[in-house]
Amino acid sequence: MQARQVGQRGLNGHLFALALVCLLPVVAISGLAVWHAGHAYKKTAVARLNDTARTLAGAIEGELQGRIATFAALASSWEHAPADSSPMPADVAARIGIGGDVALVEEERADYLPAVAPTVAGAALAALQSQAPVISNIVIKENKPVLSLALPVAGPNGDRAAFVLSTSPTELVQTLQRGERSLTDILVAVTDGNGRIVARSRNPEKYVGELVPDWPKVQAKSTDSGLFEAKTIEGFPIVLSYHKLQGTPGWVVVVGEPVGVFTARWRDPIMGLLLGATVAICLALAIAVWLGRRILQPVQALVAHSNAIAEGSQPGNPVPPSSIREFEILRLSFERAEKALRNEKHRYRVIAEAGAIVLWRRSMADGVGSATGWEQLTGRPASEVVGQDWVDAIHPEDRPVTSAAWGKAMAETMPLDVEFRLKVQDDRWLWVRSQGSPVIGDDGNVSEWVGVIEDIDARKRDEARIAHMAHHDGLTGLGNRTLFRQRLKAAAEQAAGTMQGALLCLDLDRFKQVNDTLGHPVGDALLCVVADRLRNCTDAADCVARIGGDEFSIVQMDANQPEAAAALGTRLVEALCEPYDIDGHEIVIGASVGITLLDGERKDIRTYLKRADQALYRAKDLGRGRIAFFEQDELLAQMSRLVERDKATQALLPDSARVSS
Repeated sequence: MQARQVGQRGLNGHLFALALVCLLPVVAISGLAVWHAGHAYKKTAVARLNDTARTLAGAIEGELQGRIATFAALASSWEHAPADSSPMPADVAARIGIGGDVALVEEERADYLPAVAPTVAGAALAALQSQAPVISNIVIKENKPVLSLALPVAGPNGDRAAFVLSTSPTELVQTLQRGERSLTDILVAVTDGNGRIVARSRNPEKYVGELVPDWPKVQAKSTDSGLFEAKTIEGFPIVLSYHKLQGTPGWVVVVGEPVGVFTARWRDPIMGLLLGATVAICLALAIAVWLGRRILQPVQALVAHSNAIAEGSQPGNPVPPSSIREFEILRLSFERAEKALRNEKHRYRVIAEAGAIVLWRRSMADGVGSATGWEQLTGRPASEVVGQDWVDAIHPEDRPVTSAAWGKAMAETMPLDVEFRLKVQDDRWLWVRSQGSPVIGDDGNVSEWVGVIEDIDARKRDEARIAHMAHHDGLTGLGNRTLFRQRLKAAAEQAAGTMQGALLCLDLDRFKQVNDTLGHPVGDALLCVVADRLRNCTDAADCVARIGGDEFSIVQMDANQPEAAAALGTRLVEALCEPYDIDGHEIVIGASVGITLLDGERKDIRTYLKRADQALYRAKDLGRGRIAFFEQDELLAQMSRLVERDKATQALLPDSARVSS
C-alpha cells in the first residue's frame, strides 16, 4: 500500500471537519441565544427583587399612614388633655393598636421641654415647625430602640401643641411580621435615616435598632430605588434591592436575596442551554465518526481484496454488501471484473491443456510467421498469418499502437505485450492480447519471436463499463459532473481565437411538485424521459450532462454562434415543455435555459459556469420557460450597431440602389 502523502487526512478527519463547519453557525446562534437568555433571566431576577421592594415599600407606607390617621382621630377626640402634659390614659393609647407612651407638648410651655425625653422633644418640635405628622429616627434608650410619632394639634388653651407617641419600632411597623411566612426565601428590612434597622423579616427581636453594615452604599445612591451587592448583618453576601420611602425622609425598604440564590435564577438556565449545545455538538461529531466508519468499512474491504488480487495471493473473505448504493455498485463491478478474470484464466488453462491455444512464431531469417489455433479464435484462414496479411485485420485505430510496440520490442530486444482489436468472422471487433518474447540463438542473436494471442474481449467490456460508470450518471446515462468539467475545459481551450462554442445550463420547472405529489420513482422515470429528449435535441458532438437533481448542462461545439446556441435552447424548451406520460400520469413541466458563449479567452471554467447560472436566473426572472444569454445586452448592442451601419450605407447609395430594410 502506498504511504500517506504529507498533508492528507483520512475520511474521518474530513467528516469531523465538515461536522464542525456545519455546526459552527448553530453554535454561534446558540451562543447568542444563551447570552440573550441569560440577560433576560437576570433581568427577570432583578425585576422580581425590585417589584418586591416596591410592593413592600407601598405596604409599609400604607401602614404608617394608617397609624398616623388613627392617632390623629384619637387626638381630635381627646378634647381635654391634662395640663401637666401627662401621658394619655392606657386604655386610650391601646386604641391605636400599639403599645407606648403618649404625651402632649405645648409650644408655649418651654419649661416642659427639658423635662421630656430628647426623642419626644425633637419629634414634637419637628411636627410643630412643619405642621405635619413626623416619625423620628431610632434613638437607643436604656439599651432599647425607641422612635416617636408626633402629630401637631390645638392645645387646651387654643395654642399650638403636639401629641407625641413614643414606642418600639416593632410596635410601629408590623407588616414584615405579618407577612413572614410569604417571605421565607428573601430578607426584607426597613431602616431609618441613620441606617438603623426599624423592622426585619428575620430575627427582628435581635437586630432591630442595629446599624446595617453597608449603609454608606445606600446613601451614595442618588436614585429612589436600585440594586447593589452587600452583606447582611450576619456577614453573608446578598443582593439588595432598595426603595426609599416618601412619607418618612431617609427611611429605606431593602429586599435581599443570597448571591448564590440570585445568580442561580439566571445562571442555571444558561448552564442548561450550554449543556444542551455541548451534547448536540458531541452527538453530531459522534454521528460523523459513525458515518465515517460505515463509509470506510466497504472501502477498506475493497482495497484489501484488490491488493490480494494484485499481489497474486488468494483473497480472504468476500467483500460484504454495503448499504451505500454507490459502494454497492462498485463492489458488484469488482465482482464482475474478478469473475471475468477468473473465467479468462480458466479458459486459458483449458485451452493450454487441450492444445488449442493460439501460439504464434515469426522467423527473423525469412520473416515467415505461423499461428496455431488462429482459425479457431478468429474464424479467418491460417494462410493470412503466413504472409502477414492478418495485419490488415487489426482495427485502424490500433495499428499505430501495435506497430510502435512491435518496433520497440525488436529494437530493444524486450518482451512484447500489446492489446488491440481484431476483426473476426462475424465482422465484429474482438479485443485480444498478444504477448511474445525473443528467442536468442547460440550466436547471441534473436533467431525468432514466439508468443501467444488470447481473447480479452470480456475483460475489456467490463473495463469499458466501469469507465463508463465513472463518467456517466447512473440514472439517466448522461454524462456526470466529472465528464462535464473535462469536456467544458477542453471546449474552452478549443474556442481560443474564435467563438465556436456555448455552455447551456437548464433546470426543470415544477419538478419538485412531481416528487412531492407522485413520489420519487415517478420523478426518476421522468428524469429518464427528459434525458432522452435532451439527446434527441443535441448533436453527437455535444456533451449533455446531469449535474444534480433536475439540473442539466450542455457543452455545444458549433462555429455558428450565437445562433446555434439560441436554436438549441429553443428546441430544448419546446421539447421539455411537451406533456409526459409516466406510469399513467400526464405530467406537464417546463424548463428554463441560461446560455453563455465560450469566447476563447481561456477563462477558468468557473467563470463560464457562473455566467451560465446568471443567465439561467435571468431566464427564470423573465417568467420561466424561456432562454436567456449572459451576453444578451452585448448581443443586442451588436445588432443595434449593425442596423445603424446598414442605414448609413443605404444613405450613401443612389435612390435606385437602396434596399428597403
